[in-house]
Amino acid sequence: MPEILFGAVTRIRMQHGAKLLRFGAVSAFNVVFGQTLLFGAQTLLAWSAVVSNIFAVAVSAIPAYLLSRYWVWQKRGKNHFVREVVPFWSLALLGLALSTLAVWFVERQWNPHPLVINLTNLVAFGVVWVSKFIILDRVLFKHEELTDDPLDDVGR
Repeated sequence: MPEILFGAVTRIRMQHGAKLLRFGAVSAFNVVFGQTLLFGAQTLLAWSAVVSNIFAVAVSAIPAYLLSRYWVWQKRGKNHFVREVVPFWSLALLGLALSTLAVWFVERQWNPHPLVINLTNLVAFGVVWVSKFIILDRVLFKHEELTDDPLDDVGR
């Protein structure tokens, strides 16, 4: 059993390791960028946590999409609206909805301090991070890969 598990992990790392590192780098950039926008909107512009959150997510989603498409998944050519743009922005809106609900609750019911709001936003987006990678990798920016592995033909 451990050999099977080790083999599966090795295979995933070989197939997706570089892509996962690029996705992690884009995510790290986006976290810093989004958190900076969120904190700045709350402290410098004196916006509410909810308005600041909507602003930060909306603005930071633009470079997240562009970096994901062109660098992480190395897609070139025309953006496909139905297969790429709509699902990506749907995931961004899901993150926006979850984070806005969490931020609203924390601001109203617990602690409106900007650092607490930023942490709440971060945790809410962390909840969807892994599923977002899988959806982006398997659906949105899927590459048809050729392989010599006969196990890849199972179920086709």
